[in-house]
Amino acid sequence: MTQRYDTYKDSGVQWLGEIPGHWKAIPVRRIAQVNPSKKKELSPDDYVGYAPMERIRCDQMIPTRIKVSQLTSGLTYCEQGDIVLAKVTPCFENGNLAIVPKVENGCCYASSELFVFRPKTNVLDRFLFYTFLNRSFIDAGASTMRGTGGLKRVTTEFANTAATPLPPLSEQHSIVSYLDDKCGKIDKMLEGKQKQIELLAEMKQRIIADAVTHGLNPDVKMKATNIPWLPEIPEHWDVKRGKNLFNKEQRPIEEGDEIVTCFRDGEVTLRKKRRTTGFTEATDYSHYQHICKGDLVIHQMDAFAGSSGVSDSDGMGTPVLSVCTARIEGVNHYYFAYILRLMGKNNFILSLYRGIRERSSDFRFETFAKQYLPVPPAIEQEQIVKFIHERSSKIDALTSKLQQEIESIKEYKQRLISDVVTGQIKVC
Repeated sequence: MTQRYDTYKDSGVQWLGEIPGHWKAIPVRRIAQVNPSKKKELSPDDYVGYAPMERIRCDQMIPTRIKVSQLTSGLTYCEQGDIVLAKVTPCFENGNLAIVPKVENGCCYASSELFVFRPKTNVLDRFLFYTFLNRSFIDAGASTMRGTGGLKRVTTEFANTAATPLPPLSEQHSIVSYLDDKCGKIDKMLEGKQKQIELLAEMKQRIIADAVTHGLNPDVKMKATNIPWLPEIPEHWDVKRGKNLFNKEQRPIEEGDEIVTCFRDGEVTLRKKRRTTGFTEATDYSHYQHICKGDLVIHQMDAFAGSSGVSDSDGMGTPVLSVCTARIEGVNHYYFAYILRLMGKNNFILSLYRGIRERSSDFRFETFAKQYLPVPPAIEQEQIVKFIHERSSKIDALTSKLQQEIESIKEYKQRLISDVVTGQIKVC
C-alpha cells in the first residue's frame, strides 16, 4: 500500500498542487543558478567536453573531447555537475535533460538551445533533475513556449520563476536513492523490450531481403549477375535497367489535392495521416506534381534511408519525389519498392554519392534509370509481395504490442517520478 505523509498543504502553485506540510515550494532561481556566467579561464590548447544537442537525452549526455580553439561561437557553457535542459520543442517535452558528467577541465560546451542550472547547497543535483522530469513541470513550461512555426522555446522567465518542491536535504537523499533504484529497474525493462523490437526489425529486414533477391524456393538454382549490390539471383529471373521498367511521371496538380509525403519507413501517404506539425509549409504549389494511388514514389534525397514506396492515396508531392509507373507489363510496384528500400538499407544508394554532404544522396530518376534490377516473373513478384505482407503483418503486430507495453511502462515511470518528487508518495 502506498505510504503518504501525515499532513499536506496547498503549495500555492497550480501545477504542483498539494505538497507535504513541512516541504517548501520556491522558485528555481533560489535553489539553482540559472544560466550562470563562465568562471574557468582556459587556454586555446586546453581540452573540454563538447556535446551537440543530439548527444543529450534523458539522463544521458555524451560529450566528446575537443580543444578550446576548435569551439564555435554561440555554444552553451556548462560545468561538471550542472543540469542542462533543452528549451526547444519537442526536446523539452521529451525530457531531454542531463547532469553534465566528468569531463576534462570540468567544462563542457553544447547547443545554445539549453538552459543550464547549477544547484545550490540546499538541493541535490539529482533531486532537481527528477523535479524537471515531473510531467506537470514539463507541461507548465511548454505552456510558456514562444516562437513561430515548429521551433518554439520555453521562456527564460519560466526557467527562473517556476516553483519547485523542496523537501529537507535528508529526504532528498532518500527520494533520489529510491528513484535511482526504481527507475534503473524500469529502464532495464524498457531496454529489454526495445531490444526485442530491434530484433523483430532485423528479422523483418532479413525476410524481405531474402524474398526479393532469392525468391521463395530455397532450392532454386542461382546465376551470377552484373548488379553491383546483388552478386546472384535465381537462374530463371531477368535483369533489366530501371529505365526499361519505369517511366517518370510529371502530372499537373489537381483541384483538391492534399500533400503526399514519402516517409523513411516506406509509407507513402497523405501527410495529415501521420502528423501535422514539424513541416515547412510551401507558399506556392505550382511546381508540385500530382500523385496517383498505386504510383511508385522515390524520395531523391532520402532514398538512401528507405524513403521509397507505393502511394496509398491520390494527392500532390514536391519535385524532390520521383513518381514512377510501370513501362511494361509484369512490373509489380510493391516488389520494386522493396528492392529500392533494400538498395537504401544496404548503403548502395549512399555509395553512389561520395561527394555530397554526409548521410545524404541525390538519387534522381536519371540515376535510378541506369541501375540494373532483378526482375522475377510477374506471378512470382506477386507471390513474393504477398509472402512479405503476411510475414510483415505478424511481425508488425508483435512490434505494436511491444510498443504499447513500452508506452505503458514509460507512463508508469512518469507517474512514479511525479508522485515521489511532489510528495504524493512517501519513500522515507
